[in-house]
Amino acid sequence: MSEYQVILFRAIDGQVTGPDLEFMRKQSSRADVTSTSFRNEYHYGDFNGDALEMLRRGYDFHLHYADFGIATVMIRLPAGLPDPKAAEPFLDDECVQYIPDKQGNGGILRFEPAYEAGMLDAGMDVDGTFENLLPLRKEIMDGDLRPLYLARVGGAIDINHDAEEELIETVPAGLSQLTKAQTALSELYMLGDGLVAAAAQESPDLKGSKSAAPDYRSWLKSISADQKDGWLEGILLEANSRVRAEMLLQFRSAYSAPSWPTAQGKKSVAQLLEGGEKLEKEIKQQRAKAAEQKRLEKLKKMAADPTKTLQQVDELVRVRSMDTYESAASLLSDLRSATMGKKNGHLAEGYAQMLRDQNPTLTRLTQALRQKGFLKEKPGK
Repeated sequence: MSEYQVILFRAIDGQVTGPDLEFMRKQSSRADVTSTSFRNEYHYGDFNGDALEMLRRGYDFHLHYADFGIATVMIRLPAGLPDPKAAEPFLDDECVQYIPDKQGNGGILRFEPAYEAGMLDAGMDVDGTFENLLPLRKEIMDGDLRPLYLARVGGAIDINHDAEEELIETVPAGLSQLTKAQTALSELYMLGDGLVAAAAQESPDLKGSKSAAPDYRSWLKSISADQKDGWLEGILLEANSRVRAEMLLQFRSAYSAPSWPTAQGKKSVAQLLEGGEKLEKEIKQQRAKAAEQKRLEKLKKMAADPTKTLQQVDELVRVRSMDTYESAASLLSDLRSATMGKKNGHLAEGYAQMLRDQNPTLTRLTQALRQKGFLKEKPGK
């Protein structure tokens, strides 16, 4: 069925040990399984493990990515949603679900927009994206509503929803100041910078709001000496103790995340998409202008001190790989642009010819230089 899919799990609060680790190993005979991670990559076949149970047994974060249309994120919340009422506007039965445990206060948050084959980025760095997404768990447990909103918008533009009919009535503050993890989530669900910018127009600023570190010290003062001694003993007796996870669970059960500021959403998702298309053009123009300004500043520095650029070219050539040859040729091309019309305007061309003369057997270097317009044959030859 699959062309390419990756299954990833990560334990964050503590290590998975004993029967739970054995359970993880039984979920796939080919996976790379450790006490803190699980990874399997498929080019045919499918993952048939119980992802929900794996999260209940010790893993805290899960990503299932497949280029035929799956981009599922699941997050274990041992103390449940920090503010269920605040989260309610972003939850639905399909793409943003909260699955409570049958016993206790915990549950699992699942983001599961639906895509057709070919819609997702087949060349995406799945492992890098996964690492970038991991901080979402802490952000959500601290009461941040932005990840829920982004996942809900991702669902609203999937193949199972009509953007014209979708109106997300609550907009969290801070959409113009996404964290790295939230940006990764936005990119995973292909929201686009323009769409996020359009949503941010309805989003309050975060000024005055503080994401304070949890006050563990004050909380620990409320814990009995006997219980703290028991925790310490557990850490000493077991190298891979789950004591930290137990402590965090108890802390989160007592810790009330501050209410995240929100505003009333007035635009349908279709209107956000329309506004996002216009903003996307503006964003691209601004980025192009900034990139051009950066390039001009770079060329100005090159013209002021060509020696530094030539030294970099020499260092790249000495590495002797196609990539470094191409980088060296690009640097010389930039130097040519920087010195154009100046007294040393032929410096880059002359240096390219010298490199070729000194390295006649490095055909790939010659190829890279010619691709940048160097080493042109003289007329009549």
